[in-house]
Amino acid sequence: MVRLRSVLAWISITACSGKAAGPATIGPAPAPAATTTGSASTAPSSTTPAPVASAPGVKVTLADVGLESGSLDRSVDPCVDFYQFSCGGWLQNNPIPPDRARWARFSAIDERNKYAIKALLEEAAKGIGADASTRKLGDYYAACMDEAAIEKAGTAPIKALLDRSTKVTAGTWLATVIELHKLGIWVLWEDRALADLEDSTTNVTYLDGAGLGLPDRDYYVKPELDDKLRAYKAHVGKMLVLAGTPQARAETAASDVVAIETALAKVTKTGTEKRDIPASYNPTDLKGLSNQVKSVAWKTYFKGMGFAPSKKLVVASPRFFAQLDKVRATFKPAQWASYFTYHLLERMAFELPRAFDDEAFALQHALTGVEKQPERSHRCIDEIRIGLGELLGQHYVSKYFPSSSKQTATTLVDALLGVMGDEIGRLDWMSEPTRQTAQAKLARIVRMIGYPETWKTYDFEVKREDFAGNQLRAAAFETRRVLVRSGKPVDRSEWQMNTFDVNAYYEPTANNTALPAGILQPPFFGQDRSVAANMGGIGMVIGHELTHGFDDQGAQFDGNGNLENWWQPADAAKFAAKATCVADQYSTFEAMPKGFVNGRLTLGENIADLGGVKMAFKAYRSLRKDAPKLYVADGYTEDQQFFIAVGQAWCAKDRPAEVQRRLTADVHAPPMFRVYGSLRNLPEFSEAFQCAPGTPMHPASTCSVW
Repeated sequence: MVRLRSVLAWISITACSGKAAGPATIGPAPAPAATTTGSASTAPSSTTPAPVASAPGVKVTLADVGLESGSLDRSVDPCVDFYQFSCGGWLQNNPIPPDRARWARFSAIDERNKYAIKALLEEAAKGIGADASTRKLGDYYAACMDEAAIEKAGTAPIKALLDRSTKVTAGTWLATVIELHKLGIWVLWEDRALADLEDSTTNVTYLDGAGLGLPDRDYYVKPELDDKLRAYKAHVGKMLVLAGTPQARAETAASDVVAIETALAKVTKTGTEKRDIPASYNPTDLKGLSNQVKSVAWKTYFKGMGFAPSKKLVVASPRFFAQLDKVRATFKPAQWASYFTYHLLERMAFELPRAFDDEAFALQHALTGVEKQPERSHRCIDEIRIGLGELLGQHYVSKYFPSSSKQTATTLVDALLGVMGDEIGRLDWMSEPTRQTAQAKLARIVRMIGYPETWKTYDFEVKREDFAGNQLRAAAFETRRVLVRSGKPVDRSEWQMNTFDVNAYYEPTANNTALPAGILQPPFFGQDRSVAANMGGIGMVIGHELTHGFDDQGAQFDGNGNLENWWQPADAAKFAAKATCVADQYSTFEAMPKGFVNGRLTLGENIADLGGVKMAFKAYRSLRKDAPKLYVADGYTEDQQFFIAVGQAWCAKDRPAEVQRRLTADVHAPPMFRVYGSLRNLPEFSEAFQCAPGTPMHPASTCSVW
């Protein structure tokens, strides 16, 4: 994930951590808690051997081409359950670590990256002969690792903020909101400066509802999630007690927080509603906003925030803002004090004494089933990637990312762009005017591979003995950096991910795609891997992101990144019908007992998966056309190797609570169904493995969009 950034990410993706949501990406999603088939009604075979190649070729091993023999489960028929076939060995040999709710191939690469980054930061923290940027990284890391200093400081670093939040009056309510918002603690609503959907060259100020402590509004309104809401309420009370709330009134204070958030949740859009981009674009101005929400002095608010909003303001959820006056009036200042204080504590728990951090983890345990905290060094890296992301990325690339990898990845992207253009040219359901516009959009996609051409600078002070202060200064710097762009030109070259992230994205308002250095390693990519293995791994990722430009959301934007209907009516109707086929099919996938994939919520990602695998396969075939030698690896043809690479990229395991959380809030289908759904709809898969008609991976009815 997920993952579309900017407006689409902000509107359509809820960040459970409380931090700003990121791009819509191909990032990891949960696997079912237990091994199942791709269909609730079909049991996998445990006796049918995998088909082997009959075509002549040079005999090699799977390891020779960059694939993992040990990850396979050869006892399973790939035509019945390809996910288990390609990942069964990996699933058996990779238990979920106690500090994880999910363990996937993405997780393993991220862990590998963190150990590399840890070595880099530990060296920087020594400070021997370091330049200014290295010292900044080293001091930030050293401050985070100094638990004794954090315990000694107690809550003193946030005393001024606590004094304000715990003593809210009717007269100081707005000032408290401002102080929290300046730190990116988005109580009630959130501000962003993002590309105008109707003029993607200019940033405008967006406002949307915010302020929920649970991952999604459904946690507050759906009875089947009541146990999670009760756990949350107990957690809120404990956090407030740690900050000084008397035990006798802690339960009442926690009830007040939950009551405020429930009122907000009831007028918050569902995940599916957030995917309706036109409905989330509601331009107004300062006068219109003031008429809509009369209890907020908006001029005072923006002045306090320290930036001038654009003349055009965009409200993502008018229904939410229409209820803000009522919600504010319903609750008394003492109730708001509990709400504001809890959200401050939740955001700063890691920077405070261990008791706060442990209680914050207790909530994560209740929501995801994770058993222990990750090691502190890894968590410090996560904080540095937020506070000094591109500075750390610059050092990471310099030490760990060879230029040859960027060149090879660029070749693969070019091949995929060529194939996608050919496929658009052959679509039998698209008229010529729509086709020409689609081709023009594709031709304008900008490739961003490895790392930015220009790096961000971080103009705030970092102190070696002040971790909480560093975090507050970093948050204030980033919040202001984003908001002051309001009314100014869009920088289309800006990256929305760090270079070491194990992910990728497509940005519709900039019509660009980014492939960070962090993901350019096995099992997705390798300099010495075969074309089939690389295309099944990283090629599938690239194809996925390119297809995002033409999924149910991306297809609403033109080649300039503007929200515009460029479709002929008949073509649009055919596209909608094809998308409905995908949504309906995925809605039949049961990830846990009575827990089905939401085909509408995950539609964009599912379309991208189907298109990504299809384009990657055709690009692999194109690159291997007229090859003087074909390679058969442990009996598997190159076509089969491609699909094994796809499956092995998605091996993943999740705790049951995490499956439930993801089904509620994640725009990605669980990884089993990303494999199952994309491959069962591709005729080339059933041809490669000689799947008989009617088997789960060769159904009578399939879906195809691009």
